[in-house]
Amino acid sequence: MNRDELVRLATLWFVVMTFLQTGSGESHPVVTVAVFIALILLWMIPFYIVVDLVRGGGEVIGL
Repeated sequence: MNRDELVRLATLWFVVMTFLQTGSGESHPVVTVAVFIALILLWMIPFYIVVDLVRGGGEVIGL
């Protein structure tokens, strides 16, 4: 994973967190689907980053 990809993933993660904290209170079906997708991303992005670092992608942070 290069630095650009890491920055994009971190930005997406913060957008997901902001959405879940501010815009997920409605009961509209589209919002419900968006919340479901956001929850998946909330857990998968950090998992993806950690797995990449364990596999040897640590050159992004200088490991």
